[in-house]
Amino acid sequence: MTRFEPGRWFVSLRWKLLIGVFFLMTVLTLVLGNFAMRELARQQQFLLEEQQQALQQNLSHSVAGVVDDAVATAHQLLLVVGSDFFAPETTQSRFEPLWQDLQLAWDLEGVGRIAQPGYGGFYLGRVPGDDEFKWFDRWSRASVPIWRIHCVDTCVLQVQVPVLNNKTPFRLYLEMELTSLITSFRYEQDFELAVLGALGTGKEGSDYWGRKLFNISNREQSLPLLEAVGQAWGWQELVSKQELFELDTKSHALWYFPLDASDSGPGILVMWQLDEWHHLLKAFQQNILGLLLITLVAAGVLMALVAWSPIRRLELHTHTLPMIAERRFEDVRTRLLPRNTRLLDEVDLMGRAMLSLNNRLQDLEQDVDAYTRELERLAMLDVLTGLPNKAMLIHELNKAIACVGRVHDRIALLFLDLDAFKRINDALGHNEGDELLKIVASRLSNSVRGMDTVFRQGGDEFLILLRGIRDEQDVRRVIHKIFAALQQPVVLGNHKLIVTTSIGVAMCDSPTVNAEELIKFADLAMYQAKDAGRSNFRVFTDDMLHNANNRLMIEQDIGIAINERQLTLFLQPIVALKDGHIKGFEALIRWFHPSRGLIMPGNFIPHIEESDAIIKVGNYVLAEAVEILKRLRLQGWDDIYIAVNLSAKHYLTPGLGDYIKRLLASAMVPPQSLLLEVTEESVIEQVDEAMEVMRELKLLGLRIAIDDFGTGYSSLSYLKQLPFDVLKIDRCFTAGVLDNGADTHIVTTVIDLAHHLGRTVVAEGIETELQSEFLDSAGCELAQGYLYSKPISEAKTLDILMAISASRLWPKGADTILLGKKVG
Repeated sequence: MTRFEPGRWFVSLRWKLLIGVFFLMTVLTLVLGNFAMRELARQQQFLLEEQQQALQQNLSHSVAGVVDDAVATAHQLLLVVGSDFFAPETTQSRFEPLWQDLQLAWDLEGVGRIAQPGYGGFYLGRVPGDDEFKWFDRWSRASVPIWRIHCVDTCVLQVQVPVLNNKTPFRLYLEMELTSLITSFRYEQDFELAVLGALGTGKEGSDYWGRKLFNISNREQSLPLLEAVGQAWGWQELVSKQELFELDTKSHALWYFPLDASDSGPGILVMWQLDEWHHLLKAFQQNILGLLLITLVAAGVLMALVAWSPIRRLELHTHTLPMIAERRFEDVRTRLLPRNTRLLDEVDLMGRAMLSLNNRLQDLEQDVDAYTRELERLAMLDVLTGLPNKAMLIHELNKAIACVGRVHDRIALLFLDLDAFKRINDALGHNEGDELLKIVASRLSNSVRGMDTVFRQGGDEFLILLRGIRDEQDVRRVIHKIFAALQQPVVLGNHKLIVTTSIGVAMCDSPTVNAEELIKFADLAMYQAKDAGRSNFRVFTDDMLHNANNRLMIEQDIGIAINERQLTLFLQPIVALKDGHIKGFEALIRWFHPSRGLIMPGNFIPHIEESDAIIKVGNYVLAEAVEILKRLRLQGWDDIYIAVNLSAKHYLTPGLGDYIKRLLASAMVPPQSLLLEVTEESVIEQVDEAMEVMRELKLLGLRIAIDDFGTGYSSLSYLKQLPFDVLKIDRCFTAGVLDNGADTHIVTTVIDLAHHLGRTVVAEGIETELQSEFLDSAGCELAQGYLYSKPISEAKTLDILMAISASRLWPKGADTILLGKKVG
């Protein structure tokens, strides 16, 4: 037995098998031995019960025989004594001379004629007592012999024999000892008897179970047994118990047989010693156990002889199997040589299977080595273009970064994303798109230096690792070659395309930079290039990372800002140019961040315009604006409206009209008090959807304004179809309106155009009186800008409105400051 790791031991299979066989045979021996013992005990019980029944039948036959003898004796006696026996005047004295002869002839204890009407009774020998006379009276009408065992001083057999003389019935009484009965009962039987009287016949100190012992055979041996049984068992145990009684290591069977119909009458106790039976039983048990033991040993030896060779071969296979795992294929073949025998077993089949497995694994290992080399090559290459893939990029980039400062001064990573590739792929199909990627990959490979490497990350994204960079001019030269190569038309079937790309550049001059970080920096720079327009490149700066982190922070914090009401609306007045009356306000959002302070909308709105957060912010602004309108109306400003800016994403969101309708109904604000501003560019990008939304909002009674008009590329035909109410001229045009240049003509043209369409015009960015007077003269109805007021809080707005409630003239900028101080 070999010790392995703690708590584990190796035990050979041969010993396990031997131990198992011996254990199995031992259990089998115990089971069979126990079964044999139980069966012997059952057979013993069965034989004892049969013996008891046989003794019961023998006793019944003995009693019947003795009674028959008594009846025969009665008839013989009548023949001897003659007819005088039946004479009415006959008395006891008539037969006393004959008594001794009669007693000796038939072994009688008593004889007589039982009295009956007209005939007196007489008795020879023992004279019957009161108990006998009662017994005579009880059976006076019996027509068959009646007998009983009666015990007083001794136990005797008493028989009433009915006889008929000249048609007169008589009863002859006979009394005899039990000697003939006991002799007949014990005939050829090896047991002892004890005659017990009726219940209550015993005396204290000499009775057994309340019964007197009248007779016992072999008193020297039987009396100690009877006394021991009397002390150990009660009467009911003696009568009903089927167990053996042990005395002095000897077993005895005890049976009680009543001598009359009553359980309380006299009876015979049979005591049968079973020594001979137990000797035979013990010898049989020893023979059975010896046979089983011999069988156990023989089976173990036979099993060992049969199993020893296969187990040794199994052990050999056990030592051979690890050699397969160690790839010692030739050694395995040497050790697993087939046996030269015609009789094969499972171990031989296992050896053949191991040999087949060994050969198969050797073939597979050779195949796997070949496939592994091919997979290692393919794992580092892009299947479509044949360029190194991202896995190779990470590997090469880490090596290049490690060489910075030793082999290379600096390295640069270019991140390229083809412009509008999705549109080309969708229009021409994926096959043409794949062909385009192959062409682009070829042109990129031809545009870089010999020490540089082009990678394809996936989709339309390529990365280029530039090694040995001395300054940015090296990078710019490579980028210009890339742009020049891609500007050559690409012919795909019947289509001729010009492909452009946006490039992000990340420089690395430290070996501590992480490869994934460098890829992220180049990616950020690439998106900055895309925002700048097609066919552009940008070099990564820390500001880009700061802006990206800032965008992430804003997206995470904006939900908290809405829940904690960190967002507040400031109001900028919109004034009528003709008379200076206040007409409305534009709601402008401010974010009072708990740690960063005031954040202007230009610093967070652009970061959330493409996410669902812009919809939540827009709904928040709408709800706040409606609440401000409600408060203004409570102070009597029913004709004031508030303009709210909507992003393109929010404007086209399903359910916007229902949301605004619920807000207005809840605050009891008329829909015309709310002006929704959308930019010209957001409307034109999806003009059909925008027109549908406008019609839905107009049906609710809302007014719509086109904001920043003139900054986009709107078509006049679209402008004519849009159901808007107000046109807002952007500040970039109103700022140069007094220069009598292009801005002046654009502004006047836009005003005329809006009036021809029946729309109201609002000029943004009014800062001087001259701008105000010019726009008024040009027919512009409304204006807003710093000339009137910067965006101010709701509280300050309400204070000013309270001060001008009579005139409704909104004060100019300087007057606003003074008025605000005065009111405050």
